[in-house]
Amino acid sequence: MMALRFAIALLLVSLSAQAWAERRVALVIGNSAYRYAVPLSNPKNDAVDMTAKLQALGFEVVAGEDLDLSGMRGTVRDFIGKLDGADMALLFYAGHGVQVNGTNYMAPVDARLSTYNDLDFEAVPMDLVLSAMERTTKVNLVFLDACRDSPFSQNLGRSMGTRSGSVGRGLARLGTGVGSLIAFATQPGNVALDGEGRNSPFTSALLKNLGTPGQDISRDLINVRRDVLEATDGKQVPWDNSSLTGDVILQPLSGNTAVTAGAKGGDVEVAYWETIKEKTDKRFFEAYLRQYPSGAFAALASLKIDEIEQAATDRGKAPSISIAGVAVAEAHPDLDVTQALADPRALTKATQTELTRVGCLVGQADGKWGPGSRKALQAFAESGD
Repeated sequence: MMALRFAIALLLVSLSAQAWAERRVALVIGNSAYRYAVPLSNPKNDAVDMTAKLQALGFEVVAGEDLDLSGMRGTVRDFIGKLDGADMALLFYAGHGVQVNGTNYMAPVDARLSTYNDLDFEAVPMDLVLSAMERTTKVNLVFLDACRDSPFSQNLGRSMGTRSGSVGRGLARLGTGVGSLIAFATQPGNVALDGEGRNSPFTSALLKNLGTPGQDISRDLINVRRDVLEATDGKQVPWDNSSLTGDVILQPLSGNTAVTAGAKGGDVEVAYWETIKEKTDKRFFEAYLRQYPSGAFAALASLKIDEIEQAATDRGKAPSISIAGVAVAEAHPDLDVTQALADPRALTKATQTELTRVGCLVGQADGKWGPGSRKALQAFAESGD
């Protein structure tokens, strides 16, 4: 069983490395300088900072700030043109938005939106972007910091008279295709705060929590929700709708944990330490020391490593790592790890063969790690063998 556990662990490491090598494309737009509505303080800053964050996470970013209608259409078109061949696509929009009849629109800085008919000529429907993403890529992430109380909604409501009930506050709930996640700054139909600092409360929380090393995005968003609730005294509750079919880890654990690019060093170091300080896996602290060898928490990180190693020794076994719930001894002198990781398909096939042998997997070992293999791995983990 130890051989099978170790093979599974190597396979998961290999899959994580492959995930990091995936082609990722992002569209980031932040509109602040509205000409015919009250300007917003933070969306431009939000877009600039999110661009840096996403680039640090391996995204090829198509970005624009304070875009008029022509600029928005051109930027969206450039993004859609880059989707072909991408494994993951992401949309981040900050600025004014409006919902009419359940359809959400992004407002360029030159929008007037005085009448219902103006929507087709002065705004960009979000579905235009989402449909292109879902047609092309398997994993799609959407972050909408566009739920601010929009003056355009008031204009449209007045112009539509008895039909004004079809104009809603905030943004409408969006349906998702398989493999998509949509996160709103607050609940659909409610409005969010622009914030008093450099960034909105929602974007501030995203910048802090998105891409926590080794952590699934669902957990990232739980931490985002907590931070926004705290920052707004419970007035704003971020909400998300997901049809993802597996874990999405924006930054797998590896030797390169450069989570600090594009952000202010001291603040990010503290945020990074806060995310790992309760961990019981020494790799988190080793990664911190590689990133901040003379950091404010370097001494604490070294003590944590000593503590973890001593605890393992006291249990009478070698230190171990945990990957997706599989415990694996670090000391395997007879195994050529580099060679094993160099051929992930063969490693996958060998793992499937062992899972079949122990009765957890039914079917042929084909070297493709799909839903059936993941289910078999889960069954093996739950068996306790």
